[in-house]
Amino acid sequence: MGARWSRWVVVASIALVSAVQLLPDPAYDGVVLGLVAAGLLAGLPHGALDHRIGAVLTGWPTSVVTAGYAIVAALALLLLTVAGPFALVAVLTLSVAHFALGELEAVRESTDWKPAGVQAVAVGVAGTGALLLPLARAGPELAEVAASISPWLAVLLADGGVRAALAGAWCLAAVVAVVAALRAHQYRVALDVFLVGALGALAPPLVAFAVWFGGWHGLRHCARLLSVDTDSAALLAQGQPARAIRVLARAALWPAVAAVVVLAGLVVRTATDPSAAVAQTLLVLLALTVPHMLVVLWLDRRRPVRT
Repeated sequence: MGARWSRWVVVASIALVSAVQLLPDPAYDGVVLGLVAAGLLAGLPHGALDHRIGAVLTGWPTSVVTAGYAIVAALALLLLTVAGPFALVAVLTLSVAHFALGELEAVRESTDWKPAGVQAVAVGVAGTGALLLPLARAGPELAEVAASISPWLAVLLADGGVRAALAGAWCLAAVVAVVAALRAHQYRVALDVFLVGALGALAPPLVAFAVWFGGWHGLRHCARLLSVDTDSAALLAQGQPARAIRVLARAALWPAVAAVVVLAGLVVRTATDPSAAVAQTLLVLLALTVPHMLVVLWLDRRRPVRT
């Protein structure tokens, strides 16, 4: 279900961006900013259940897990703010690895195909096309946001060699993944690589990442959590998917609202500079990614791939 909806989100986003190309610049910029905001906000709920999942994994009280989660995120944000490019490189690298592992896990759980070795790496990297290709394309809007995050990051993304390496890495992974998927008769996996690549290549860079983050990565992760969360899993087993989704949504509501409040406060502080506002939002999301990917990695290790 999550895979099907994520495909429609990507197709609709590409169509919308294509349709508004002829609008005057202010209107076009407004649509782009709206899609970026919607995508980033839509991605918040997929990490809003980490406290419940973490409590199940550790056996600790939810309040303790929540406090620990917040402390790790706060420390990550502090390091990203004061530690310079080294912390940023580390978190960005871990984030790419997290996204790639998420794509691989989605393939393994939604199909009967269990790629391993080179094929597994290719499938994971190919699934991050809406992150790697926008970075490779850069562009003025992304350059301004990168400069607001770190001048060093802006210089790195302006380097033609770095951008060519990012594009080349994705293209190589995409070819290997598609060939392997077709040989395994996994046509939907091949379609997913095409859709992610089209989003990363055709949509404005910030839109591509935001839509993918909220409407693809986040949506698929939430669909997976339906079978992980104890309450929603029980309802799924009873043939009540709608109730299972409502249970999950209620559980994610307050953590997601808290994250939105924090982001809103940061955006208000930089309201006169859209690039700075997006940069602050991305920094907070990067900081939240640190405890999130620890929880997801632990979850993956506790839930071995079914064969």
